[in-house]
Amino acid sequence: MKRFEFSLAKLLDYRWQIELEAKREYANCQRILNEKEERMQGLMKEKQDLLEIREDSVNRMQIQQWYLLALERQMTDTHHELIAQRQLLQEALDKYIDAQKERKILEKLKEKQLAEYEHTIKQEEQKMLDEMGSRRIASAL
Repeated sequence: MKRFEFSLAKLLDYRWQIELEAKREYANCQRILNEKEERMQGLMKEKQDLLEIREDSVNRMQIQQWYLLALERQMTDTHHELIAQRQLLQEALDKYIDAQKERKILEKLKEKQLAEYEHTIKQEEQKMLDEMGSRRIASAL
């Protein structure tokens, strides 16, 4: 009897590739989010450090205030980037989960077809053994 071949093997391979690509995209989005969060933490620390410094001259106080305003703008921009990146991360996760589901559907179908194939093989083997036993009995008589 011929060996088992899953009729949708190419589609299953394709679904594996789609899942792998979705996983890579999710990991990339996570890496970018981590970088942006680290940047935000750095800006917050820089602002805190700057607030702890007391300036004596009016000029230096004014420069410090301008720098604080610039830091706050950067923090606001980074906050908006974080919100957008979290949305992208969620979309990438949803895409990855969907790709996994699609692949698992085909995996289950493959397992089911393999079980049916093995059952058919066992039935044919049993049929052959029964025929051989019947022939031996018939030839012995």
